[in-house]
Amino acid sequence: MKMKFLYLDDESGPHTTEIAELLEAENNCLEIKVDYPKSFGDQIKQLKKEKYDGLIFDLRLDEKSKAEYRALTLAQEVRTRATEGTMDDIPIIVCSTDSKLKRSYNKDSTGHDLFDAKYLKNEELVENSERVSIELVSFAKGYNSISELRSKIRGAGAQLKQFLGLDEKGLQNLDLRLIDYFGEIEGRLPVHEYARFIMNELILTTGPLVDSEVLAARLGVDTKSADFDKLLNKLKFAKYKGPFNDGWNRWWWHLIEDWWGTKTETSLAFMDAKERVEELIKIVKLSDLTIAKPILKSYGTSYWYTCELYNKPLDPIDGVLIETKEPLAWQDQKYISIKAALDIKSKAAGIFPHQLEKERVKELIKESKGE
Repeated sequence: MKMKFLYLDDESGPHTTEIAELLEAENNCLEIKVDYPKSFGDQIKQLKKEKYDGLIFDLRLDEKSKAEYRALTLAQEVRTRATEGTMDDIPIIVCSTDSKLKRSYNKDSTGHDLFDAKYLKNEELVENSERVSIELVSFAKGYNSISELRSKIRGAGAQLKQFLGLDEKGLQNLDLRLIDYFGEIEGRLPVHEYARFIMNELILTTGPLVDSEVLAARLGVDTKSADFDKLLNKLKFAKYKGPFNDGWNRWWWHLIEDWWGTKTETSLAFMDAKERVEELIKIVKLSDLTIAKPILKSYGTSYWYTCELYNKPLDPIDGVLIETKEPLAWQDQKYISIKAALDIKSKAAGIFPHQLEKERVKELIKESKGE
């Protein structure tokens, strides 16, 4: 079944249509209708009348059309009506050029929760069209899944556990504060509230779930190993199976740790990369797993994170905590390597040392200059 999106853009030229056709060509489960924004009232009427699985809005709908509103305003109205039950609750995506996002969207975070994702037109919708097409379909399917699971909630205690794709045994050892995050709420929340939480606070943040890069780092394995895909297949018992799993591959870390504990007596945390890989090869019977190299030869190899700038395995002893929003109880902090902290590219990427690390970084800079 195809997931149908409406793509609103005030550009009257062929570029938007070409983008839609490119995305459709990448995924036979995706259909995109391109339209020009109408007056606010007429646009709402269209959205109520026509059936869509998702919406894509250009950030500025008012620049080259007679529309008197922007994406933020329209998204807010759609979300409000979905909460009231007069419109379907579906994913909303915002896209624009880099300059427009920097000029307006990035400077005002008040409306960011209205959107499930933001994409740059040329850098992502075009240059990474295959990935984006997969994610769009996953957003639509994920909302459908959440809506179906949500319908089964009765009375108080709108808990998260029914959305996580875990059986009762798999739920053991998860942080109870995660499971009970919505536990005291009476009745059901809107679909987009569950979707936002699952995506932003679980899938896109290292904690109970880890991506393939962090998973590899903690096992000491180089992701370019010939047998890496075979290893992931052997670990499929720990794959996340909840909403959006077909767009973002993630693994439950507590299930990996439980599995490791049944195979060997030594905790991963007390082993370096070489020891981990040697033990792993014995366990999974895959000989073509190579040891991940550190960012610098002098760095430790008891990896636990990945450097946020270089996306390479990092031993926290060689890391610098970075400035982010305060993590929730079950979420990990984020790090960059000391090398990255001294790299001017980190500032360009918007990555800055945590307040607690600033004095340390200043000293490291002095040392690097020989002062």
